Amino acid sequence: MSPHENFSFQSTDELLGKAKELGVELPYQESLSDLFESISLGTKKISNRLAIQPMEGFDGMADGSPDELTFRRYKKYAQGGSGLIWFEATAVVPEGRSNPSQLMLTPHTLDVFKSLLDQTREIAIRSLGSTHEVYCVLQITHSGRFSRPSGKPEPWAACFNPLLDRDAQNIHVASDEELLRLEDVFVNAAQLAFQAGFDAVDVKACHGYLINDLLGAHTRKDSRFGETFEKRISFLLDIVQRIRENVPRLGVAVRLNASDNIPYPYGFGMSREDSDEADLTEALTLVKQLIDQGCLLFNITLGIPHHTPHFGRPFDRPVGEVPVPDEHPLVGVGRLLKTAGKFQSAFPDVPFVSTGFSWLRRFFPHVGAAMVGSGESTFIGLGRSSFAYPDAPKDLMHTGALDPQKTCITCSRCSELIEGGYSTGCVIRDSEIYGPHYQKFLARQRA
Repeated sequence: MSPHENFSFQSTDELLGKAKELGVELPYQESLSDLFESISLGTKKISNRLAIQPMEGFDGMADGSPDELTFRRYKKYAQGGSGLIWFEATAVVPEGRSNPSQLMLTPHTLDVFKSLLDQTREIAIRSLGSTHEVYCVLQITHSGRFSRPSGKPEPWAACFNPLLDRDAQNIHVASDEELLRLEDVFVNAAQLAFQAGFDAVDVKACHGYLINDLLGAHTRKDSRFGETFEKRISFLLDIVQRIRENVPRLGVAVRLNASDNIPYPYGFGMSREDSDEADLTEALTLVKQLIDQGCLLFNITLGIPHHTPHFGRPFDRPVGEVPVPDEHPLVGVGRLLKTAGKFQSAFPDVPFVSTGFSWLRRFFPHVGAAMVGSGESTFIGLGRSSFAYPDAPKDLMHTGALDPQKTCITCSRCSELIEGGYSTGCVIRDSEIYGPHYQKFLARQRA
């Protein structure tokens, strides 16, 4: 393992030299033109390859409606110039919310979602011009074992997992009947998303939430949704198929964990021979079946934040008391990019979003452009970086470079706000709003 180091690079040569020293294949090119190539998706032409990742702000109202801070955040995204805005995880049922302030799409909240989406599109055109069409995806989800609808854990899981769960007695293991009813709810949520005006829905299957949990449910016995590969993927495939049948004009996307980094038999995408090693065979097969069902867009990620947060989000500073990993963040960046590249190379005619760029600061556009230019990714996804620097695409268009004083510093304070149940954004770059939230978080930690 390579020891962890904080970001300290002042030049391209320093960054690439460190990558070479670590044995990390880090693509890089000076020209950024590939990031601003347009692409057609469905009936829409997207003006660039920069994507806002689905990062929860946890600033919804009790009924799940977007609140003032939600509108403020998406206004910044729209003004910033990204071609693809992947709206944050939105619960399909109250008991599946990961936070009392998580967004939730229902007939009651539909009009507010429609207003949010209308504002996003209008501001994007006002900011970038009439030729700038923003593609909007809504991520729909059930938080599964990480459900906290009242602010305290109320886990709802596919099966007991000794690596994630402390006590089997406190886990509600969903029955087949409950899961079948939940399929209806996902389809209904997709219908509402279409009525709101979204271009696509993402049936969330990552980071340990319910559908990802089902994908790795090797130990779920005597169930139509467990043990064998065909049964473990059937819940996701059924939902996708039914959305395509019931809402044919709505695109379907999936944000997918290629590997959970939890040893077999307790995680998805792990080797049976070497339980600590990833095996992408099942994930690649699943993507092929999802494409056959009509999925038009994928977003590839890794790991479960509650278990190994650095796998999906390489950082300088960990969350709270989480130990600093014995791994250089560049190794994590390289792993994320290489994994996404394998999927894009396997399915070159289908667009994939890659992730893992935030740690690279001002150098990420050059790495992202190389990914797009080499055919290893279609879109470059930015999560924490979008909290900090939502107008990064616009700056790149106008000046060809990023402002180092605006980039994300991967300090994990936004993740701490998420863990603490506070409205979430960049504590450093948007301190007027989120600094007070973080002070409340610290005060509660000290109490």
